[in-house]
Amino acid sequence: MDEALVEERAARRHALAKIERLIKQAPSQHIEAAELKAAGIRQFPLSLEGTQHQPSFFEPYRGKLPLPEREDEFLEVEADPDHIMANNRDLEHFLSDHFNGCLYYMWRDSPQIIPPSGQYRQIGDYKFGQLLECITFSWEAVSVTDCSGGNYPHFKAMVLSDAMGDGRLLRGEIMTITDIMAARLRTKSLRPHIIAPMLVYSFMGLCHVRVLEADFDGEHLNIRVSKLYDFTKKNTDAVQLLARYWFGGARGQTKMKFP
Repeated sequence: MDEALVEERAARRHALAKIERLIKQAPSQHIEAAELKAAGIRQFPLSLEGTQHQPSFFEPYRGKLPLPEREDEFLEVEADPDHIMANNRDLEHFLSDHFNGCLYYMWRDSPQIIPPSGQYRQIGDYKFGQLLECITFSWEAVSVTDCSGGNYPHFKAMVLSDAMGDGRLLRGEIMTITDIMAARLRTKSLRPHIIAPMLVYSFMGLCHVRVLEADFDGEHLNIRVSKLYDFTKKNTDAVQLLARYWFGGARGQTKMKFP
């Protein structure tokens, strides 16, 4: 059984590496449907609010959270369509500042309760590849977190891309997913697991974020895609929704089943 598990994890890493090589060959930031199909990627809808198309591997934090304190201050600077990455960095700093405020709030009011996820982690603490491109294409993974309280393979990341958002997946989104998933399947402490689910907060122009949930089933990379959340205007509900999923826990079957 252990040998079968090791072989399956290795096979999935190799398959993810192949997907990443194919996506690297794409001529654009936006990946077309034919390119997704050739790479073995399936795209589905995701809803963080409704009862249909809910995440399969991640759940929201249910506890009380404070309101964002600096939302009006953030909105004082109008998003510039000629500087998408700068807009993205400002938005990421605003959301991360709020997330840090949420952590302080939780620790102050309920110090015995640690949120399932959301504590800041250094990307360099993990054996990932180079999670960015800056010459022909411009995208970068800037923040990551994992789940506490157990060896969960689930992982979350924030990715900034210098692209306008539409319904198509972006190369930076996919390459971040494949690279981190493969690394998680090399991690010895996660050895019982053959699925390493990802939740990605993807920042793009003009000043928007969408959420992706991804898993690799051994044959296909399945990526579920939310709507775009617009932060060119006041959007407190979306800020709180993103905070809840950043701090939320893990669910779903990720271990190998044996007959």
